[in-house]
Amino acid sequence: MLHQEDNDLLTLTGPGTPMGDLFRSYWLPALLAEELPENDCPQVRVKILSERLIAFRDTEGRYGLMDEFCAHRGVSLWFARNEESGLRCPYHGWKYDVTGQCMDAV
Repeated sequence: MLHQEDNDLLTLTGPGTPMGDLFRSYWLPALLAEELPENDCPQVRVKILSERLIAFRDTEGRYGLMDEFCAHRGVSLWFARNEESGLRCPYHGWKYDVTGQCMDAV
C-alpha cells in the first residue's frame, strides 16, 4: 500500500515540489492554438501544475503565457484589456507583453 508521503511525492505538482520541478523541465501542452484564434482575441485562463496562468495572442500574433495576477497589486489579468501588443491591467493600467514583462506603467 502506498503511504501518504509517497503519494504526495508522486502527485503534488505545485511550485517547489519534486514532481512539479520535474514536469517544469519539459514542454507541456497547455491549450490548443485554436483557443486563441486571432490577434488581440480575448485571453484564456489556464491552470497547469497548480499554477493559474493567462494565455493571450497579441497584435502581432505572438502567443503569451504568464501568471494570471498583476505583479503590481495582484489583480487578475483575466479582466485585462488585450490591446496594442499586450495586456493592460484594469486596476492601475500596467501593460504586459507576451514574455510577462511590464512594458508600460500609466
